[in-house]
Amino acid sequence: MSKDVDAYLAKLSTDKRATLQKVRQAIRAAAPKAEEGLSYGMPAFIQGKPIAGYSASANHCAYFPMSGAVTTALADDLAKYEVSKGGFRFPIGKPPPATLVRKLVKARLAEIEAKPPARKAAAKKKTANAERFDVSDCPLAKEIEAVRRIILGASSAISEGVKWNAPSFRTEKNWFATVNLRSKESLQLVFHLGAKARPDLKAFKVADPNGLMKWLGKDRALVTLGAGRDIPANKKALEAIVRVWIKYI
Repeated sequence: MSKDVDAYLAKLSTDKRATLQKVRQAIRAAAPKAEEGLSYGMPAFIQGKPIAGYSASANHCAYFPMSGAVTTALADDLAKYEVSKGGFRFPIGKPPPATLVRKLVKARLAEIEAKPPARKAAAKKKTANAERFDVSDCPLAKEIEAVRRIILGASSAISEGVKWNAPSFRTEKNWFATVNLRSKESLQLVFHLGAKARPDLKAFKVADPNGLMKWLGKDRALVTLGAGRDIPANKKALEAIVRVWIKYI
């Protein structure tokens, strides 16, 4: 509901609120039939499926096209921004031009219209070159999508793919996190450093103020993030874990 969006924006500083209001207006102009609401704790526009989202952090704002394919397709248009497959960041006070927002929204709407209906067993299938694992039939599909955006937004060096028959994340060096699809009630990630011997692990420390981590060994940890509202509540803690972890892979 738009009231939820108004409440989100009301909590922000004046400069952040003014910046995101311009983004909001640009999305509304590009998709007048879309409904407003919160998706994974951030303002979003929905037209059958989420088509655009935006948020504010301590030192920047961000736009989420709700599709890695859209971000990739418009890479040239986003060249001046810090981009991940989840979205892109922009400075407070400098929202992306309305023409760019319109391009992103129209690309997302075209993608939704062209995408065939998901099959019942799609969550268990993948192609050899698949970039993403289809989680549409998973009990925690919404949570997985939210965590995916958090992880990809934590660093522009991170990409995603399918590893060990599950959604996974990596940098150029190695895979470092995999969704535990066996967990049905609480979203879990297995963080790992790979099979290579690591003599430097004595200095490997990860702050865990939220108590999310259960160490499975010197180089592996199970991170339990919960479900529903737990995910946005644990966003900053997860970002911190990811940023430290990728320094060691």
